Amino acid sequence: MISRRRKAGRSEELADSVETTEAGTDSATDEPVADDVVLDELLRAFSSDDDSDDDSDDDSEDDSEDDSEDDSEDDSEDDSDEESEGPAERATIAIGSSDDLPDAVYLDDELDRDAAAEGTVFIDDDGSSDAILPKDATSQGIEPRLRQRRIGVRRAESRRRLRWVFIAVGVLLVLVAGLAVLGSSLFSVDDISVSGNVYTDPDALDLVFDDLRGTPVLLVDTDEAEELIEEIPWVADARVRTEFPDRVTIEIRERAPVAAMLGSDNLSRVLDKDGRVLDVVEGQPVALVWISGPGTLDLTPGEFSSIGYASAASLVTRLTPTIRSRVDSMLVTPDGSDLVLILTSENGLIEVRFGSAIGDNAQIEKLVRLERKLEDLGDESVEVIDVSTSEVTIR
Repeated sequence: MISRRRKAGRSEELADSVETTEAGTDSATDEPVADDVVLDELLRAFSSDDDSDDDSDDDSEDDSEDDSEDDSEDDSEDDSDEESEGPAERATIAIGSSDDLPDAVYLDDELDRDAAAEGTVFIDDDGSSDAILPKDATSQGIEPRLRQRRIGVRRAESRRRLRWVFIAVGVLLVLVAGLAVLGSSLFSVDDISVSGNVYTDPDALDLVFDDLRGTPVLLVDTDEAEELIEEIPWVADARVRTEFPDRVTIEIRERAPVAAMLGSDNLSRVLDKDGRVLDVVEGQPVALVWISGPGTLDLTPGEFSSIGYASAASLVTRLTPTIRSRVDSMLVTPDGSDLVLILTSENGLIEVRFGSAIGDNAQIEKLVRLERKLEDLGDESVEVIDVSTSEVTIR
């Protein structure tokens, strides 16, 4: 293609030179030039161009053949060298570990290599050198990328579980240390305050206080302390509370004394509404209703009297203010079959016969009859009022 273009160029130059020559000849001599001369000139020009083009084509073909032979020899030598050296060993790349699930990474330039030399690059994300080897990845079974991802997932789950175990152990150690400090002598009971104790035996309270003092506040058994205090006859119920760092507060509600009865030792037994002996005192308590009987009451604090005396004490709590202000004493049998209430008046003592003292409803009915009869009598002088039956009689 190049030779043709060169020939066309030279033809155009030759034609121009011929035209110039002809023009010059015409102008100089005005004599015609023979056609044979022109043809000879053209043939010589084309023959020289063909020879030069052929020589150049031959040279280029020779050069290309030499270059191709050299390239093929170099390639064959490179291939032989590569075959002799064998496929390059694939190294495991370690990257920084994290709590995120790792993915196996494949290098693009490795995958683009020849099939005989290509290999997988595995990522060791925690520096533990537990990534699978290429020879293991080529074995039959699970695809290498899935295998590597499963290994990474299991490792991440193990790290999370281990982290939670460490957290739980740390919290447990902190709790144990806190309890140890709170249970030490630094927080032992040193200050005890009590309220509501009017008649409660102070010696009995001191025994409870001695058990509480020196005990760590956190280890104080408030239920046991309350039970010990409520065993004291005067105490109806107790409430024990602890306050950091070293304080205990005790609130007491005492039982109400309503009657008293003499014992064989000439000491008075103080009774509550249930007939429980609250205390043993000297003399006769003037604020309480005095109970008399055929015998004496020989009981210790905390014990309960017989049903007759307990019924008499219960009757005291149901007396109206009008009747209660006029009560002098009560006479009752131990079994409660006969109870007599002694009232005072301007004309002397009045004996009120109740009959049986047992039964709450019966006591209330008899007290209602007595209240009405006293209103009807006014200042009338009487010695006996019988309210044991529904028909009240006087004399």
